[in-house]
Amino acid sequence: MSAKEHRLDKIDDAIIRILSHDGRISMKELGAKIHLSGQAAKNRGEQLEDMGIIQRYTINMNCPVYGYKVHALIQLTLQLASKTAFSSFIQNCESPILHCYQITGENAYVIDSHFRSIEELQSFMEKLEKYGTCKVNIILQDMILKQK
Repeated sequence: MSAKEHRLDKIDDAIIRILSHDGRISMKELGAKIHLSGQAAKNRGEQLEDMGIIQRYTINMNCPVYGYKVHALIQLTLQLASKTAFSSFIQNCESPILHCYQITGENAYVIDSHFRSIEELQSFMEKLEKYGTCKVNIILQDMILKQK
């Protein structure tokens, strides 16, 4: 079902909001929160999945507690390698990359990643050097931390 066939309403908005905070909520509990039966809530959630609005259910990991204490934004300007080679590297890389954005402006890519140590970050940067020039910024604090 496409978004044109199903207009989003307040119930859909509520389902999205609730699931974005707790993807493990039971359909019965979700239904109770939005005043629908569990089965009706499940059906609405599946419609949102079918439309591509809900694409996956995931976790929000506390990286420092897990041992990844260095959070870095790496800006990369491709120079020596093709976009295809870099894309293959970044998709198959072992580092815990949260996001890799292709952007406008001077830098072609911004990589958002966590590392266990500065040494691990340096090792990753050395691997990136064959693709282009890097600039790195270490995240000191998240100023807008969204919590439950």
